[in-house]
Amino acid sequence: MIQRSLKTNRSLRLLSLLALAFSTAPLWGEGGVVQYDAETEAEKARKNYIERFIKFTQDQNVSGKAKDPNGKVVQNNQKSRFNKDDGNSFESLLTYHDASYSTADEEAKKQNPNDPKAQSRRLYAFISSHGGIAAGGGSSQLERTVYEKHTEYSKQDEDPEAQKKREKEKGIKYYSIFKEETRELEPNPKNPDQPESVSRVTLRPEVKEVIEQVGAEAFQTVERSAKDPGAENDPKLMGNLTFYREAVARASKAMWDSTLANLSQRRVFKEGEGSLSEGVASCESWAQNESAEIEKLTDAAEKKDQQERLQKRVQQCKQMSQVSWRMVNPKFEEPDGNQGNSGNSGPQLKEKGPNYEDKYSRDLRNQLEVMDKVGVGPDGLKSNWKYDEEEFKNEVLSETDDEGNVSTVKMTNAEQLDSYNKALDESIESMKAVQKTLPDFQFDEKEIQAKKIQAGQKNILEINKVPEQMMEELGGQSNTPKAAENYSELLQEQSGDSAQ
Repeated sequence: MIQRSLKTNRSLRLLSLLALAFSTAPLWGEGGVVQYDAETEAEKARKNYIERFIKFTQDQNVSGKAKDPNGKVVQNNQKSRFNKDDGNSFESLLTYHDASYSTADEEAKKQNPNDPKAQSRRLYAFISSHGGIAAGGGSSQLERTVYEKHTEYSKQDEDPEAQKKREKEKGIKYYSIFKEETRELEPNPKNPDQPESVSRVTLRPEVKEVIEQVGAEAFQTVERSAKDPGAENDPKLMGNLTFYREAVARASKAMWDSTLANLSQRRVFKEGEGSLSEGVASCESWAQNESAEIEKLTDAAEKKDQQERLQKRVQQCKQMSQVSWRMVNPKFEEPDGNQGNSGNSGPQLKEKGPNYEDKYSRDLRNQLEVMDKVGVGPDGLKSNWKYDEEEFKNEVLSETDDEGNVSTVKMTNAEQLDSYNKALDESIESMKAVQKTLPDFQFDEKEIQAKKIQAGQKNILEINKVPEQMMEELGGQSNTPKAAENYSELLQEQSGDSAQ
């Protein structure tokens, strides 16, 4: 249904343009034969298509920098500032300057300088302090929405009656925009070191609904930008399929980078080796700020001691930044006597496993695992928390009618891949049927079979890349975006992209 509804395929539009030109142009004019240069017109159409592609990448909610089909950054006044850690544009409705740990509410301090409570107020992990800034001051719609809901529910949390009501839900605690669920664990003889209980933090359902609406509004600008000029607001028409695929590829990359940044920054903070964030993304930047504070000390001995401690912390911060996201619960440990005698001195990084993994780090790591092995289910994850099967289902478009109304169905990633593979099998059978009628018709069955995707075998960035044929129409190449393995790689990638 989607394929048949597509109105913007370049090849079809170009053929239609040529057919219209030849059918309406007079063969003879006052000056003689009318010359029609098909090659020139085709080049004009191609340039127009490339310009449309570049304009599409300039949309505020299309992730990443504005680029041409070959990946060259197009300099303009839009989308000129980006997060230092994950490369997301400041212009988007979904821009989010967060920290994966509790931080001081700097905006509350500024707005209420004489209020002692405001001066000591802190924000929970993943709540952006930028949300306290007005729209004109540089905050995004998502930041303001989250901050507003945080303020609203924090006041409700102080209500004694509301607290009594919440206490009726066994193992459930609500605070701010979050819902924390705690599960008691049965003793396991095969795993004697497991904790007695394990927790998970998610959004309150009513808050999640509001946040998802912000995402829907952000997509609307992307959808309008993908449509032909003059058809931006026509609900019955689809946009350019190549543009949609470009937006999906970029959104997947943005989600990967943001998740990896938060996981790594959380790990560094929990080990006490630094407070990294969007604004202070690297260990070096953090160290400069710390060093400036140490220089203010007047006691020479204390200053020297603090400087030596800072050097060790910076070194460990860098070590943690180079750890793969796949490592489960990395921790610094002092080496035992034998290791110390072998020449290894100082704390060593070790993988401690999922038993006591931090609740936020666990979910961030498993989010990356789900994206790295698309189709993996809850049983395929290393976790101290048993995820529910329903959490792995997404709402998927099933069909669109002639009026533009859409129907959806909930499917897991594995089910989506299975549906895709079955569609390839059906295509092969259809081609075989055609071949019986037209013996000269040829197709490569092995090539089609090779396009199948098995669950748990491919990274989401590889699956969601723009197909080669689509980029060829634009005169560009289709490249799979790199999925950074660790935080250090991510920062190098962002630095390299900024240099373009």
